[in-house]
Amino acid sequence: MKNFFFGLFILFLGLSACSTDFQLEGEWSDIPVVYGFVSIQDTAHYIRVQRAFLEPGGNANEIAQIPDSLYYNDITVEFIRENGDAYQLSRVDGNLEGYPREDGAFATSPNYLYKIKANEINLQGGELLTLRINRGDDLEPVTAETRLIGEISMSETSPSSPLNLEYTRFINTVWQVSLDAQIFDIKYIFNYKESLADDPSTLVNKSVTWDFSNELRRDPTSSSVSVFARPQGISFYQFLGGAIEENPNVNRIFDGMDIQVTGSGQEIVDLINIARANSGITSSQVVPVYSNISEGIGFFSSRSVGKRTNLTLNFSSQDSLENGIYTRNLNF
Repeated sequence: MKNFFFGLFILFLGLSACSTDFQLEGEWSDIPVVYGFVSIQDTAHYIRVQRAFLEPGGNANEIAQIPDSLYYNDITVEFIRENGDAYQLSRVDGNLEGYPREDGAFATSPNYLYKIKANEINLQGGELLTLRINRGDDLEPVTAETRLIGEISMSETSPSSPLNLEYTRFINTVWQVSLDAQIFDIKYIFNYKESLADDPSTLVNKSVTWDFSNELRRDPTSSSVSVFARPQGISFYQFLGGAIEENPNVNRIFDGMDIQVTGSGQEIVDLINIARANSGITSSQVVPVYSNISEGIGFFSSRSVGKRTNLTLNFSSQDSLENGIYTRNLNF
């Protein structure tokens, strides 16, 4: 899910790439670039704050490798709660926090992020959280806000375990979450063990993930906190048949299935809608860039994750896995 949301962020940064009518250089200006997802389930919250500019005559590739050109030195980054309480985030090096920056056009070290531990602020689902960035020099603060999504509660009976995944049967997957969650990513994670047929001691744990939907939207007219997805059993076996390589030299053992649902707020819906605006064969190729930051460009939103683990298969579903037309050559 993290990769999906980060991919969306990269997408909105490049939405205007199709246009050939733009000014590469101009007078120097300070452009904040902000990225942050907040979850009440995290043990710490991180916000990325950078800046983007290109001075007249400058070389973008060279500037991107100069950390002083990417980061602010004297700013404060704060979370503001609805009651007005302010909490200042500390600047840390993401490389030392377990979040190294991938190699690419930008300098990878240092990799500055702004952090606050969850137990220092104790965020709650449903509250409105404001991000405020003060840059000094009499500049207006950069702000953004999001409504925090509460816990996702997964139904223990929909689907029930052991799972009944007959080809014609639908897997009713139900969860409950506050109305602030507007869009969902649903994954079915199939876990198995694999060993060489002639050497059981080579047994290793493996898994494949079926991304059933990364854009399931809540019915905007519904006032119910319940949401559901209904993939069909046959589609699951078809996925397995394509995701796991046939190999007559291995044996495989089913080792449980997990269901993971990630919900996010209206900001993601708006981002996707903007990405699709004016697209297609009749489009003008000029797409507006989405940002919910008061100045500059950026994205600030909330998300929540719910998960059920170690679901088993009933007898008929195990038989379909071992002998069905889509998976019988996988040696389960």
